[in-house]
Amino acid sequence: MKGNSIAPEKILASSEIIDKIEAICKRHFADENEQNESFIFILDRLKADNFRRLRAYKGQSQLTTYVYSLINALIVDYRRKTYGRRRIPASVVKLGKWAETAYRLVCWQKFSFDDAYDILQVENLFAGSYERYIKAITPIREAPCRENPAFQSLNEEVAGVAENPHGADANPLEALIGKLDRQRRVKALKIIRAATETLSHDDQLLIRLVYGADQPVNVVARMIGLSASSARRRLKRLLTQFRKQLLAEGIREP
Repeated sequence: MKGNSIAPEKILASSEIIDKIEAICKRHFADENEQNESFIFILDRLKADNFRRLRAYKGQSQLTTYVYSLINALIVDYRRKTYGRRRIPASVVKLGKWAETAYRLVCWQKFSFDDAYDILQVENLFAGSYERYIKAITPIREAPCRENPAFQSLNEEVAGVAENPHGADANPLEALIGKLDRQRRVKALKIIRAATETLSHDDQLLIRLVYGADQPVNVVARMIGLSASSARRRLKRLLTQFRKQLLAEGIREP
């Protein structure tokens, strides 16, 4: 949709937009009160100054993409208003880039420390053994983290975070990778990462937004100009390709 042909109050009344706001609030906050407060904050800001932000839409991108960008920017504003600007504790910074990355992953993105270790290995940020990692993260586990109440737990997930956010669109490779031992899991993640980097821009966007950013397939499909059914077929083809590459490297379900 181009231009300002839709009244902003009608945009905000759309069930799709309301559902999107709720989904983003739930993804950013585990606490129900914070979900509700952030939801109200976003609605109020979108309505402010006679819907100034929505009226600023000039048709240079899809309307839904523009509105989703606004929502994501406002959830960041709410977080800053509530917690202040995010800063990594000095005790973590002095440990180096690997520690800063681990802190971001576990505190802000709510990965487990085990998952963070795997990602650090894939990113070549921590080359040591798992045992060495467990000892090295002690100062990180002791650092303050207001966003994640389960921050100091090594393997426990924050309530609700471990649930599958994709439903019917879940990545079938996750079940396979989850059953692998640590060494093969890191190898599998590196293979998938390398394979993803060879894809077209649209295919990379599809993979990373659906499986890396918890975005629904139909939303991402609209962003790249596909129907939802076409996007699902493309995902199936890409995932089959990844599985074949894993099998070619000797990685299969134990």
